[in-house]
Amino acid sequence: MTPLEIGLTLFVTLLGGGIIFWMIQVDTHFRRYSRDAATERESQAEKLGLLVNEVARLSSDCNALIHTQPKLKGLIEAHNSISSLEASLDSDFGAPSVKESAEGLLSAIRGMLSTHSTDGDFTLGHADVDSGVTALASRLFDLFADLDLSGPKNLGLSALEARRLGELAHLIGEDGWARACYKEVATSLAPGNLAAMRCLAALARDAGDIEAEAHWVTEQLSQVPDDESLLRRLSLLDPETAERNVKRLEAIGKATPADHSFLSGIKERISGDSSDQSLAAVEAAIEQDPTVEQYLLKARLHRRRDEIPLAIDSVRSALDLAGGRQHGESWALLAQLLEPNPKQMADALKAAVHGCALGAGGTELILLKADLLERSGRREDAMEALESALESDPANATIRSNLSQTHLFQGRREEAWNVLEGTPNWSEPVLHIQKGRLLLADYDANRDAGHADGAILAEAESAFRGALEVDRENGLAWLCVGRCQRLADDLAEASISLNRAKRLMDDPLVCAEESLIALDEGRVEDAARLIDEADVKERTSLVIPYVKGLVAARRGNLAEAFERFNEVLMANPHHVRARLNRITLSMLSEDVQSALDDCDWLLMTYPALLLARLRRGEALIQHGIFDEAENEIRAVLETQPENEIALTRLAACLLAQGRAEEAFIPLNTAMNLRPNFPEAYYQRALLYLELEEADSALRDFESTVLHDGRHLDALLRIAAIHHEREDYDKAESAWRRVLDAEPDNKLARRRMEEVTIALAKQ
Repeated sequence: MTPLEIGLTLFVTLLGGGIIFWMIQVDTHFRRYSRDAATERESQAEKLGLLVNEVARLSSDCNALIHTQPKLKGLIEAHNSISSLEASLDSDFGAPSVKESAEGLLSAIRGMLSTHSTDGDFTLGHADVDSGVTALASRLFDLFADLDLSGPKNLGLSALEARRLGELAHLIGEDGWARACYKEVATSLAPGNLAAMRCLAALARDAGDIEAEAHWVTEQLSQVPDDESLLRRLSLLDPETAERNVKRLEAIGKATPADHSFLSGIKERISGDSSDQSLAAVEAAIEQDPTVEQYLLKARLHRRRDEIPLAIDSVRSALDLAGGRQHGESWALLAQLLEPNPKQMADALKAAVHGCALGAGGTELILLKADLLERSGRREDAMEALESALESDPANATIRSNLSQTHLFQGRREEAWNVLEGTPNWSEPVLHIQKGRLLLADYDANRDAGHADGAILAEAESAFRGALEVDRENGLAWLCVGRCQRLADDLAEASISLNRAKRLMDDPLVCAEESLIALDEGRVEDAARLIDEADVKERTSLVIPYVKGLVAARRGNLAEAFERFNEVLMANPHHVRARLNRITLSMLSEDVQSALDDCDWLLMTYPALLLARLRRGEALIQHGIFDEAENEIRAVLETQPENEIALTRLAACLLAQGRAEEAFIPLNTAMNLRPNFPEAYYQRALLYLELEEADSALRDFESTVLHDGRHLDALLRIAAIHHEREDYDKAESAWRRVLDAEPDNKLARRRMEEVTIALAKQ
């Protein structure tokens, strides 16, 4: 055999052997699997037999259990009915109608209620309910929702079944269905049913629906007119019925001193009644049964009678009762009573802190607490109190507005804007008003920097009018609109807006704003009268001393003006206008160092406040430090090259340094920018005098007076020039103009005598 043949023979032999081995292995495995399958079948048959036996045993036990516990039959029936309805809702044939499901629903309801054998009146206390029942009830009410069924009408329930279903609904939080069930009983199935009406009143009370509760309490009284608890409850719900209800209690001999005291409290809240009779009724109730509520009512009556010490004593008596110190409203009222007295501010703050900690007093007490903290110098604590309150109630417009205003009060305009811009809802007028205030602050900042931006002022007025769109009768909004109009020099419209504000609110700040208008119109005495009227009514607002300072300055009473601006700055160091005015007064009093100190404070606090830098330049001119003054003024002009006031002051500084020719450049620039600017004409007139050009000086002095008829320095210069020239006819006229502007001017009177003698000699 050849090698090839030998190889093929061996290959075939090996292949055949392999196939035979594989076939043997397959047969072995097949036999093993057959045996295992037979064993598994035998085991399954055994288990199936055991399961059948267990089902039979359970079925027997279930029948026995149902026999001994018949309620289970109802639950099983309810479960089966609910399951069938759930399946029909999930079928491919569309959801059944309520009419089609009525039989199944009724079966489910009755099956479930068969285990709930109460009177259906949850006000008497809930019966113990199995967790299985509540689970079925939840499934049932889900079915109602799927079927868009909102009440038991047309389900065929009896009055008792409807009440029981209502009780179950209340148990699992389905109060809408509970109300529907009980209302169906009270109005259709069993009109006048007291149990149903009691439950309806309780549901209304839980929901805070005072009107609905009052209705159902009244309906109960139609069935049981002498029920004491119902009569007293109705008085609480509807105070207008209180007097009638107390008379009914008197008629049945059930009226107590507390009832009469309560009636006195109602009268006090409704009509402000604080008569001796009301007070006596409260004291009688306290004598019989002293309670916190009675002492607080007594305190309110004393407060109404302006008997504040007695009111405070009454509140303290309430706090001294057992548990009284945990009564938040007592602390809140005590804080309100103590707050007006500066000597009791610390005690007022403690009371406010206690009241807020106990969750009493609402927004009003939170704001009072923050105000007291602020006035106590604890500004950061005040801020924290407001921020915490806002975090708890971010939709509270009053808190948000006050927090923003507090930031503004402390000179943090950006933070004030951030608080306001975070508001979720602009439906409250107070938010629009605060936005207007912030815009006015921006306007004031620009004005103080030497650039009054009319666009910002218009935007501020628009914000205040936004408040009027929400509430046309908002007096504060009209007051703020009036202020915008005054700042825009529209004094006639400002007066109209302030008259509207005055009709809507009795606020002394209206008088303060009217005083400012009077000052703008040169009616200084009217301004004084108006601000004094405001001062009588309001002692806390910083607007009052600020305006009084302006009036005093216009009257020439610099000492009083200085005192008023000091008062403002002690309360609020960040009142920029008050500090700027104090700088002016310091310079008029030749207290240049004080002026420089105030300028430095402003520039440290508000580095961009150009008006403070300009004032510092003016103070340095007065102090004779001309090179530094020139630097300050030129720094202003770098930012605002068209600031006509800075240009005029630069000219004065140059003139003081003997650089008269250089001074013409800024002066002419100022007059080109503002042709009616009296101060520029006055400074150029002084420049002409320096250059001994009296005619040119006289022309510019006359131009000064043309644009400012009460410019006293220019009037004096004009009269002096005519007097020195011995032109006594013109001098006489000029000196009379001085006396018209300042009747007590001694120099003018003396020169008038000289002119009279000179004219007589002619």
